[in-house]
Amino acid sequence: MIRVSKKIWLFGLPAILLIGLAVMTVVFFQQRRTIAEQQRVIDAQTESAYRALSNDLNDLNVALSKLEAASTPAKLSKTFSDIKRLSAGAARALSLLPVAQADDGGLMQFLTRTGDYAESLMDRVLSGQMLTEEQTGSLGQLRTCCSGLAERYDGACMDGSFPSPPEDGFYGGETDEENITNYPTLLYDGPFSESSEQAEPLGLPEETVDEAEAQRIASALFPDRVLSSDGRTESMIVTYDFSANDEKGELCVSITERGGLLLYFMGTPSGMKNDPPDDAESERLHKAASAYLEQHGFGKMEPSYAQYYAGTVVLNYAAMQNGVILYADLVKVYVDRDTQAVIGLDAMNYRFHHRERDLSQPIMTEEDAKNTLSDALQLEHTALALIPKSNTREVLCYEFKCTRSETFFIVYVNAVSGAEEEIFEVLNSEEGDLVV
Repeated sequence: MIRVSKKIWLFGLPAILLIGLAVMTVVFFQQRRTIAEQQRVIDAQTESAYRALSNDLNDLNVALSKLEAASTPAKLSKTFSDIKRLSAGAARALSLLPVAQADDGGLMQFLTRTGDYAESLMDRVLSGQMLTEEQTGSLGQLRTCCSGLAERYDGACMDGSFPSPPEDGFYGGETDEENITNYPTLLYDGPFSESSEQAEPLGLPEETVDEAEAQRIASALFPDRVLSSDGRTESMIVTYDFSANDEKGELCVSITERGGLLLYFMGTPSGMKNDPPDDAESERLHKAASAYLEQHGFGKMEPSYAQYYAGTVVLNYAAMQNGVILYADLVKVYVDRDTQAVIGLDAMNYRFHHRERDLSQPIMTEEDAKNTLSDALQLEHTALALIPKSNTREVLCYEFKCTRSETFFIVYVNAVSGAEEEIFEVLNSEEGDLVV
């Protein structure tokens, strides 16, 4: 038997402890470096979203100013189309901001209302009607508001002091008449008779929960995290907000006051992969996202488009009813590329719009609707879809996914009148599918 002397053992123990401490120190700093790298990516994405928002606001301001010089129906309709497109682009940039820096609904309402108003006026001009003095005045108010927004975000991008609306009073001024929260109330006849801020969430129960119950619900969803309260957010959908920041990264969670439902959460990806996935990986990512949605009560949903970010793929899903795609009822699911774990969800549109629709049968047959398509298009896929024309109006359409040469289009034909309601071009990029 080999005996180890006490003297050797006693001198060896400190060495072992020092080696262990050194290993732990290396692991600690590696974790810190990984967290720092992930934070740099998040910061870069946030800055990119702010700059995209600033650019679109500046372009939107220019387009609104052009209306003062436009006089012909052709130029007016083209400018209104640009305003609709730029409003949607700015809204997309705003939706990419982290929840801690996204606005409380005011800016998103402004962008949505501006786009809807421009579309309604474009339809008016195309039908041969002139703009009224009230409508011209409303457009002037919109330009004033947009000018203030563009100036603020342009300055923020130049000096790096990106605004965080809920905290700095960006939308909270009560006495300053120049504060850009004083958006014009756009009241007009036609299909969009209610402005966005007057709409109520349709996908929430009436019963409410308090903060303690909301925290219990959030903790049950994330049993391996210790969540602390971040207070209550007063918005179109009131939420209780919670967060955690530990060795697993940052996590923020929002639970609705009405119904105690999960509205939003966002965690930290484990890797940095951002190249488009191949078919096998896409199938795994969609499988993980679909399973999560079904497990958490969202029911059957139709996958739509995807975007790729550092370590994460964002998959868009729309609710289904009797085989009809409900495009207003959207959910964004964020899936970790390395682990296929769901690390984020944004159900704002779903909670706002989802309810049982009274769906009528199409008057036009699918074959008749196909005959309205351009002969230059090659049809790839057909579906029935309920598409939003505003926050208060939806239209039942045939969705035709088509190609022309190497270009991919989606055409929505009204299932009652046969009119072409929308035409989108789908652009494939390294970041995912872009619909324009």
